[in-house]
Amino acid sequence: MALVRCDKCGKFFGQEDDEKLCHTCREPDRKKAIITGDIEHDKFTNARAIVYDSPHITPKELTEELNRRGIKITLQEIMRFVTEGRLTLVTIDGGTYCSGCGKKISIGTMCSDCSDKLDRFRKPPENKEKPVSKKPESKMHTRK
Repeated sequence: MALVRCDKCGKFFGQEDDEKLCHTCREPDRKKAIITGDIEHDKFTNARAIVYDSPHITPKELTEELNRRGIKITLQEIMRFVTEGRLTLVTIDGGTYCSGCGKKISIGTMCSDCSDKLDRFRKPPENKEKPVSKKPESKMHTRK
C-alpha cells in the first residue's frame, strides 16, 4: 500500500491497486445532505460542511454541489452567508468589500480598521480628569 495524492481533491490516501482517487472522491454518493426540517439552517449547515471538507471551493461550485445533494440554494444565498460573516470562502471572485472604506475583505461587511473606528465612536469617551467639586460657600453675613 503506497501513500499517494488524490487526483481530484489533493488529499493523501493509502493506494490499493492502481487507484487515482481517494475513497471520498470515488464514492460521492456517500455524502448525503443533512436535513433537519429548518430549510435555512439546512442550507447553512450543509454549505459549512462542504467548505470545511473543501476550503478552496468557489461559490459557484458550492452552489452546484449543494444542488446535487438536494439542497436548493442560490449563489445570492451563499454570498449572504459570507456577508453576514457566517461562512468564509477564500476563493470569492471579485471579493467582498468593506462598506466603510472599500478595502477587500474576506468576511463580514467591514474591515477591522473601520470596525474599530465604529466601536470607538459608539463608546462614550472616558474622562480621565477628576470632576471638580465645588465647595458650597457658606459664609455668614456679618457686620463689620
